[in-house]
Amino acid sequence: MAFSIKRAAFMAVGGYLAFLFYGAVPKNINERFKYRAVQAFSKFLNHVVYVGYFTDPDSPRGIIRFRETWAATEIFFRSGESYGPDVKMTKVLADGVNVNIYSPPGHTDSLLPGFIYIHGGALALCDVEHYDGLTRKLSAGLNAVVMSIDYRRTPENIFSVPFDDSLKATKWFMKHAKDYNVDANRIAMGGDSAGGYLTATVSQAVSDDKSIPNLKLQVLIYPWLQTLDLNTPSYQKYNYEFGSGGIMPLHKLAIYSALHLFGENTDKSVVEAYTKNEHVSAGFRNSKFYKERLSHSLIPESLRNPVFYTAPPDPVEEPSHGSSVWDAKKDIFQDERMTPLFRKNLSGLPPAYIITMEYDPIRDDGIIYAKLLEKAGVNVTWKNYEKGFHGIVWVSPGIDFKDGDGIFQEMIQYIKPRL
Repeated sequence: MAFSIKRAAFMAVGGYLAFLFYGAVPKNINERFKYRAVQAFSKFLNHVVYVGYFTDPDSPRGIIRFRETWAATEIFFRSGESYGPDVKMTKVLADGVNVNIYSPPGHTDSLLPGFIYIHGGALALCDVEHYDGLTRKLSAGLNAVVMSIDYRRTPENIFSVPFDDSLKATKWFMKHAKDYNVDANRIAMGGDSAGGYLTATVSQAVSDDKSIPNLKLQVLIYPWLQTLDLNTPSYQKYNYEFGSGGIMPLHKLAIYSALHLFGENTDKSVVEAYTKNEHVSAGFRNSKFYKERLSHSLIPESLRNPVFYTAPPDPVEEPSHGSSVWDAKKDIFQDERMTPLFRKNLSGLPPAYIITMEYDPIRDDGIIYAKLLEKAGVNVTWKNYEKGFHGIVWVSPGIDFKDGDGIFQEMIQYIKPRL
């Protein structure tokens, strides 16, 4: 009897682990097992939210519980000191915004360059502690003082709170640069995913503010730059390769897109409109401005393979769903602080280093921004990694992608001589 119980328990655990690791993963993707492990970890946290809190992990309350559950696991993946063991970290309140400031090892009488980092996590997940390893690694690699911004997140805080926090902290750092042995004229900014979005918008705002120096560089790592078109070629490729699985399925991106505008008032009808790509009015999709700034023709033809890609027809009627979303938030959708691709004058912005990944639904956001910046005369370096995926650069004890480190080192080699 005891043997049967043990055997049944063993089979149940084995079956559950197999379920967690199951899912479509393209053969060409780098480090497939580690990718599956990250995907399995996310599934597991969703199950904890379901069972432990009796709530839908895709609801606003569920997102908060998911974040809290993830934070609780940090005890098993303690700090990222191994990525910069001699880097000193100090917690500071920067004009009301919590930040971590990292100083590289060694003493020097001359001023150092600075780098402002804004973390990813769809504006709802992660914090500066999750990114402790990456920011330590950045400080050591650049021999620069790094400020990591802990902006307030959705769903509790909606647009434009993450932007406002990031801009306030950035201005504070520039004005207090000498206090941290930093040359205010040698500061760059970067971020991944949602942090890439905030990097783009804050870079634009800093460029407009003549009371502070312009940034030396903007570094966008697989940036999330728009939520108006959730059917670009990269979204279609991701759906073809992963279906509803992977790290970044469409329904998840629809949820996080909606949370940024609706916060805790996000309901299923709003998410459904985003999922069906019916949240923007047909009239605006037909506008010359929309077609100039979000045209699929901006994506290289080689990345619009007809095996998975179908060009969208011109909308001729208002959709049956989604017009209420547009009517409620159309001014915000068109605000450059929400959609940096919509800034009318992109000239004069700092040089951009833009990284995109082939297996990433938001790949095309970075490509489109690179094309628009180039057209405006901004110096742009764009790199697309054909076997890469969203999140590959992030590091934490237990989750460290070898190929991500290679991408990171290339980034360091680009940034360091330009600071």
